[in-house]
Amino acid sequence: MTNDSGATKARILEAAYREFAAYGLAGSRIDRIAENAKANKRAIYEYFGKKEDLFDHVVTERLSVSLQTLPSSFEDLPQFAGAVFDYYASDPDRVRLTLWRQLERPTPIQVELDYYQQRLPALAAAQPGQSLSPADLYAVIWTIHHVQALTPLSLQIADSGVPWSAERWQQLRAAVVTAVSRITQDHTSQP
Repeated sequence: MTNDSGATKARILEAAYREFAAYGLAGSRIDRIAENAKANKRAIYEYFGKKEDLFDHVVTERLSVSLQTLPSSFEDLPQFAGAVFDYYASDPDRVRLTLWRQLERPTPIQVELDYYQQRLPALAAAQPGQSLSPADLYAVIWTIHHVQALTPLSLQIADSGVPWSAERWQQLRAAVVTAVSRITQDHTSQP
């Protein structure tokens, strides 16, 4: 692969990521991806195949980014939840892509299953005595961070559409951390 083809692939992946996050798989258009990537449609099909394959490739690439970015330790689950919150808050398209993936492609691809199954033993080892299974605990933590996806609704209900301040985001982050702290404390097996 030459540097030029690598740069083209990177531009396509970035443009596809933004397109899929904005419109989902069904609403996305290869024409827009090509235009935003400053590439031709043929290059997209040549490098990534059909649109569904490109979508799966974007999901895989974003999982790789999260693996490199998020803490690998589960010793402090409230801190982990805060890091997940920060990760998704830094780019709202991340949560939108995740939601679209769950809506339009509800069957996980193998790389997603591998990603989560590889993390569960570390979670179980770091959190002995939890009454929740590692899979359930992991699902709860990841579900709580999706509260960010509901912020447009809460903005309309509570804040009359006024953009949230940094302080308001910190309050929401603190609520996520507190929720995970309480869940992990409340679900620890009693001796």
